[in-house]
Amino acid sequence: MRRTFILTLMIAVLALVAAACGDASDDDAPVEGVVTQVSGSLGNVESFVVMDENGESHMFDPQPGLLFYGAPLDHLRDHIVTGQAVKVTYERGAYGALTATLIEHADGDSTHEMPSGEEHDMSDMSDDM
Repeated sequence: MRRTFILTLMIAVLALVAAACGDASDDDAPVEGVVTQVSGSLGNVESFVVMDENGESHMFDPQPGLLFYGAPLDHLRDHIVTGQAVKVTYERGAYGALTATLIEHADGDSTHEMPSGEEHDMSDMSDDM
């Protein structure tokens, strides 16, 4: 009887561990949406918020040295003005913190319309720096 209880308990614990460590790939899929907030000083973006199509807001901390098509992350402020959607690939850290590892235009296009109405190609911005 005791052996059955211990075996049952071990199976239950293993099931709980398996459920907790289950495939989180759906939860960690890239987030697409509009930038609603950028925090930090000019030249030093500390965090930014993207609201997805369901109205859910996701706050990201950028990984150190992260660029947006070779440009500083300050460019995300332009996206608040234009409303052009972005796609953010991220890693989930301790306590659920989201660290952005890649930021792209959601449509995959490297060109970007500036608030002034002009367009520029974001793919060659790293050459200008």
